[in-house]
Amino acid sequence: AAGQAEPELVERLAQKNVTLAAALPRETPALALLRIGIDKENPYPQALSLFGSLDGVEVVRADDPLLELAFSRGPEELLFYTSGVTVYTHRGRGTTTGEQTAAGAVDKARAFLERHGGLDGLTLSRVVPYRREGTYLVEFGQSYGRFPLVGASGAVLVVAPGGVENCWRRRLTVFGESGRPRTVVSAADALLALALERPRPEAAPLTVHEVVLGYYNKIYNADEWEAAPVWRIWTGGDTYFYVNAFTGELEG
Repeated sequence: AAGQAEPELVERLAQKNVTLAAALPRETPALALLRIGIDKENPYPQALSLFGSLDGVEVVRADDPLLELAFSRGPEELLFYTSGVTVYTHRGRGTTTGEQTAAGAVDKARAFLERHGGLDGLTLSRVVPYRREGTYLVEFGQSYGRFPLVGASGAVLVVAPGGVENCWRRRLTVFGESGRPRTVVSAADALLALALERPRPEAAPLTVHEVVLGYYNKIYNADEWEAAPVWRIWTGGDTYFYVNAFTGELEG
């Protein structure tokens, strides 16, 4: 359940140049840590799916220890990182212009994911205009029950009128909870933690559009980890802040 914020909270945020334009979750259930791991993809079948064939495709094993493999041909590039992240880019589509609705961008994004790796475990979380007219940022997320896996997980696509220009993807596997459930801080306390980190009056205005409780996943030098619950605070576009729901501290 969600509801309107208390006037005192709205005033305290306004003093730090933060405008609250979202209803806040009222429930703050006790949560445990969550054991999570990377679900790595086999690079070659994925490259074959995206390029159609591997004829003329350059395959590079880079010196970068974080980059596992790179495929490229013409305007297309596919990168596989050791963190489980894959990034596909079609540079030619970034120059396309034309009309496109948000629903049309979502349809293109869904079709792209269904053709290249599947939509299993992914649900649409957001679609917003992005940089150029007719281009949208379309985000899909994974969840554990009713709690989203936030941070570096799911799929984020830039969809131009000519098609998918960029697709960032990271598949995660949930192994289960770890330890006993613990009390979490409220959404209001998370917002105040964000506000306290901002200088005033130097801070640029922020508008909070959404506050969600989920499990935080960064890019770690590990195949498995324990994810802590966080409050994800969305301030528009592709900008998010994360507040640890156990400690109440802003994540770096």
